[in-house]
Amino acid sequence: MKPLISTQGKFTQLRYELPTRVHDAKVYPVKAPNGSTVILYAYESGVGIVWRGGRPLKQAAPPPKQPVKPPKVNGTSSEAIMIIDSDDEEPPAPPALPVPQPPLEAEFEDEEEELDPDQPYPSIIQNACLSLNTEVVHIAVPEIPAASAIQPIESVPPVFSKKIVFTVACADCSVRIITMPLSPPSPASEAAPLSEKSQLGEEVLKIPTHAGHQSIPRGVTMTWTSSTEPTPEQEAENEMEIDAADDRDTAEGQGKIRPSEGWDLLVASHSAELGGVLKIWRFNLNDTSVQVTSPITAYRTLMLRNPATRIAFSSALYPSRRHSQLLITNRTGIARIYDPFARSTHIRRRTLELGAFVRVFRSTFEQPTSDIPLPAVLAARKPILDAAWASNGHAILALLADGEWGIWDVDRTGPSPPSDPSSFSVRGFVGTQDHTRLGRPTSEKPRNSRDSLTPMTPNTRRSKEESLFKGVSERFPMPHRGGVSIASLRPATGGSPEDTAIIWYAGEAYRAPNLHQLWERTTAAKSQNAIFTPALFKVQGLNLFGEAIMAIDQFDTTTREARMAIPRDVLVCGERRLIITTATTEPLGRDLNAVFEKERAEEEETRKIDQALLARRELDLGGMDRLLNSMETSGGVSGQHSLVLGNPRKVLFASSTS
Repeated sequence: MKPLISTQGKFTQLRYELPTRVHDAKVYPVKAPNGSTVILYAYESGVGIVWRGGRPLKQAAPPPKQPVKPPKVNGTSSEAIMIIDSDDEEPPAPPALPVPQPPLEAEFEDEEEELDPDQPYPSIIQNACLSLNTEVVHIAVPEIPAASAIQPIESVPPVFSKKIVFTVACADCSVRIITMPLSPPSPASEAAPLSEKSQLGEEVLKIPTHAGHQSIPRGVTMTWTSSTEPTPEQEAENEMEIDAADDRDTAEGQGKIRPSEGWDLLVASHSAELGGVLKIWRFNLNDTSVQVTSPITAYRTLMLRNPATRIAFSSALYPSRRHSQLLITNRTGIARIYDPFARSTHIRRRTLELGAFVRVFRSTFEQPTSDIPLPAVLAARKPILDAAWASNGHAILALLADGEWGIWDVDRTGPSPPSDPSSFSVRGFVGTQDHTRLGRPTSEKPRNSRDSLTPMTPNTRRSKEESLFKGVSERFPMPHRGGVSIASLRPATGGSPEDTAIIWYAGEAYRAPNLHQLWERTTAAKSQNAIFTPALFKVQGLNLFGEAIMAIDQFDTTTREARMAIPRDVLVCGERRLIITTATTEPLGRDLNAVFEKERAEEEETRKIDQALLARRELDLGGMDRLLNSMETSGGVSGQHSLVLGNPRKVLFASSTS
């Protein structure tokens, strides 16, 4: 797959054209053994898998040439075969069918690919298509942390380090859990004949229609938990309370994990049948695959009052007690948090059961379109387009149908919690349009309006010019598509993660590099009654050529890039293309700072090698000259320079004085 590259300002767009229609795309949170980033996208007949960057595959050696046969002489040849017809001989046996072999393991180069200086962007080293003979409409991947001191590898199911585990919702009303190798397939396995059971070494667990949904699922999500059932003591602790020391609970919970307990996979999906149905399944995870026992039955089944628009498991990880909480939103402006492990009291039966709603949140009301006051009964809340967890499960970022976004403080631990726990703690609008005047007559001014004091910028000037010649629309258009994507950078030493949020709405995308800082600054600006409040940054260089945005996801980043304020690479899924927006990288030959930095790094590496050789008494005269020259250029302390010959012996060179 070769991209079409276009650069606009500080951002570069890599566009990959696809031959089929695409519905969804995700970036898998674990990299392949060769360092590649895995991209999954749903298309008309299955799932596409792309491996981007990392060490490339080794090219297969060409087959040896066969020796040239000698030409025939006078029309005769020693290879002539005489056929004797006999009625007593049995007919020849049919040729044996080839037995499908397991996929061959891929071999990689020792080093990563050398990037083109003019286009220093990772290339696609392998791509494959997994055919499911049905249209895939949604993809879900689990939240998998990187191994660190606070999150040891024993606290994560081992299957995630070997296999790609994801869930898809298909147009045939089925939900399928797919497990396949994390490593890209080798060229030899691609040339091998396909097997009916396995194409890429995958295992597909299909939830049948009679145990699942009777209509096409509208969303799917997944997470992982321990296979042990919650005890009554744990159930009592599972209630939603103010948890200011959630990290301490996580550390205590890690000590309770035993490898013999095992792991389970939680999968949830929803559909619009019967007014709204939500089903949760629970499967056992072993070291290499997902285990299932027949017959397949749902772990929990919920009948919803209205069809859901979005479901998502909490971004908190096991053993945090909020890791199994499920966010459910709908178009009536209501968001609920359901915990399948929380205990609830059945009023009629007077018994304790597992599974309960632990929180309820509400969106803001729609603005009236006329001056005639409406009764409170007719007031309607704004529909929720999408919502996502933030701050390790302590907050929720929601997008409403009119472009308003807001943050719900789940456990009221954020800056300046609202008096109403179900309302937004902080909110704003995407874009630069004056949303406070939408739905009002042009002659009416909102209360406490400060439009005349708003500083004039290129964006506000363009907005004023459009409203001057076109007027203000009577009602804000309600687009059918919009979404929220949140990627977290978990520090290796602990603490709260740093969330990067992207909101896409009406064909445009907006970014919050640090959601918690935006939350704090917006709260401080409102408390000081400031004229200008912080806003989201528009993602530049995004051009879909008239196509609608189907999904947006974010690539992983490092702590160093986050400190240098380098934005994450963004994956944008169009209707027939995949787009990756990345920060523009100056070619090495044209970027003087990069050249100087490279030379300095090479000199530092050479100096370390010379110091190591000197400590082992193996440094030659050339190395001594390099060390002396480096000391002359860098200077010393108190007029002295030292060469370390080992520990603790040193040789001191006194500087000459004139």
